[in-house]
Amino acid sequence: MFNTTRLQEFYDLISVESGIDTYEFFSQFDALFLAERSQQDLDDYRLGRKPWKKLRDEVSPVSRFLRYAEISSAQVRFPLNDKAPDCWLVTSDGGSYGIEVTIARGRERYHRTTEMIEKGLGRGFIGIQDDEPQESFTNRMSKPRLAYSSEQALKTTKLGILRCLSRKNDYAKYGDIFYLIIETDLNLLPHERWLPIIDELSNAAHNLPFCEIHVIGDSETTPKGFRIK
Repeated sequence: MFNTTRLQEFYDLISVESGIDTYEFFSQFDALFLAERSQQDLDDYRLGRKPWKKLRDEVSPVSRFLRYAEISSAQVRFPLNDKAPDCWLVTSDGGSYGIEVTIARGRERYHRTTEMIEKGLGRGFIGIQDDEPQESFTNRMSKPRLAYSSEQALKTTKLGILRCLSRKNDYAKYGDIFYLIIETDLNLLPHERWLPIIDELSNAAHNLPFCEIHVIGDSETTPKGFRIK
């Protein structure tokens, strides 16, 4: 059973100072999500409630990034201490690389997930940014689901990523961190449909303190993503 006790055991394993081999990390991580969970624990994970929040917002995105980037021969360590970075990646040559994770349009995800839990069916797209007032979310969620165009998905996702970039432009805090990972919903469109926004995102990312910046999807299955720095 994958419950809060087993979750804490996993947290203890991945936060040890010596780190954990990526192969073992993937094995332990995948085993958790194959195990049976109570509906309450599943809902708490989906909504990012404690103690599941760090698994959803830090550990899971790093797992997706490592698979997308095909990084398999290294050690990982998650401090789980609410400080930057969210993870340390130590390679076989002794290099140590910080990984910072941020979630684009997290408030929209929360409202869509809440609707799915309460009604058994949720919408895949709302189109509202995290800095908009709660009234905007409340009004949109009170209305019937609407279809969205590729242009709407591109624009809304681009603006969400740009907002994340603007909030990470702090050399004092992030100057020593190698990777920035921005997680967003890339399942809205096929991979090739995201290409038109990459140049603008790359221009915005150019002067940020991180050496590499990647946008990754939030799918639990096939890892997706693209690099913007």
